[in-house]
Amino acid sequence: MTKTILTLSNGETITTSAPEEQIIGHITNSQGMLTKAFVVIGDVHIATAHIVKIESIGQSEDRYRPEPIEQEVEEAAPEQVEQANESSDQHQFELLEKEIREAMQTRDIFLLDTLIHDDLVFVNHEGMYLTKEMDLEAHRTLAVRFTEVSCKDLQIKPTKDGAVTISRIHLMGQAGDEKIDGDFIYTRVWQLMGDQYQIIAGHCTKL
Repeated sequence: MTKTILTLSNGETITTSAPEEQIIGHITNSQGMLTKAFVVIGDVHIATAHIVKIESIGQSEDRYRPEPIEQEVEEAAPEQVEQANESSDQHQFELLEKEIREAMQTRDIFLLDTLIHDDLVFVNHEGMYLTKEMDLEAHRTLAVRFTEVSCKDLQIKPTKDGAVTISRIHLMGQAGDEKIDGDFIYTRVWQLMGDQYQIIAGHCTKL
């Protein structure tokens, strides 16, 4: 899996799973000028002006599209091919769900920016409608800080162009002055957008 390393002017480095082009797009506008005062990964505030190098390491792979089935599987009986495809898709969305949980816990807004569609509609456990930018801003400003985002159960329901995932997540952390510690049910709609899967809609319920 490709990792992107951000080197800061003080010599520190920060690693994210977001691709290099996503990071550059997140911190610049169409003219290439910096647009964000700072970004946050984990507990580290990064002034964009202090990022001195962005580089990718590891082999590039398309981790958002369905994984190809090997030739010998394609030549197998139709029911075997169908089972192999279902297994491949299942694994694909398990990895995507793992990435979104890790991004939530580490406040990796670059990876969140990659996994969430620009037109996201998300309804939280209080019935509030949240946009992608509202979600990113909460992590960017540390208004929401998760110390644990762990999955207890995950169900994946394939759709024509993606999947609906239903997961039971244990959250610990802080939202403003409110302590977070409990189980939540997350429903996410993953849809193939161009060449990658992104979350287009979601809902969260507190148990």
